[in-house]
Order: sequence, then structure tokens, then C-alpha cells
Amino acid sequence: MDIKEIQKLLGDGNLEVVEDGKQVANPRIDPAPMDFLMQVAQLGQLVKIRKYYDDRRPNGLIQRFNPLVTDQPTEIKVDYAAQSFSLHNDGPDPVTVWVNTKLRPEATVNNGETMNVKYETHVIKHFYLQCAPTQTAAVRIVAKD
Repeated sequence: MDIKEIQKLLGDGNLEVVEDGKQVANPRIDPAPMDFLMQVAQLGQLVKIRKYYDDRRPNGLIQRFNPLVTDQPTEIKVDYAAQSFSLHNDGPDPVTVWVNTKLRPEATVNNGETMNVKYETHVIKHFYLQCAPTQTAAVRIVAKD
């Protein structure tokens, strides 16, 4: 069907409703289809809310990592996405930390300091760690799901 055929079917754009052989200015509309569509939309929103609620609830699983950090970038992949983590720097040098991507701003954790991060949902999937040239540090990471 091309545009001319569609225009021919639509005419001048005015809708004519005929009931019982008579033209009607204000047609009766059955509310049942609209009620059904509203219920489907509400159900869709409830499913989204439930998924969000489920992702906010922790599972109580803990993952531990004890890497030695050098001046070469170290990537740590968690086995399953976590909501929070705690990173303690046992030193001797500062460690630069990125969470999930190296494109976001980083944080530096000095010797003896602890970095705690908590998200509302399970979004922690990677850690990237690095020291300055010729420096090293031992860190302890506890990721909680």
C-alpha cells in the first residue's frame, strides 16, 4: 500500500462513526479494552518494581581477594556482582583504585587506610588496582553480595 492509497482511505482526516445506521457525534466507547490495557501497564510496572527490590536485597555472599599490587594494572573480576566492598591497604605504598571501569574517576588509598563503597544494587563486577612506578602494596578486599 502506498501513500496515495492510505490518503484515499483516510480521506480528509475526519472520523465518521455510525451506530444503528445513524452518524454519531460522541460515540459510545466500551471501557473493557481500556481497562485491560491499564491493568497490563500496571502489571508491567509491578514487575519492574519487584526486580528493583530483589536487586537491592543482599544475598549474604562474601568474596575475598588478597592481591599484591604493583605498578602494572591489576584487574580483579568478582565471581558474581556485589553491592559493596571494603578495601584495606596494608602498604607499604598508596594504591589507586577504579571500580568497574578505568574511565571513571579513581580513588587513592594510602597505607593503613580503608576504602568502603556501598551501592544500592549489585553493580560491582571489576576492580582495577595500580601503584605508582616502582611501588607495591598488599591489599585486602572483601566484596559483599
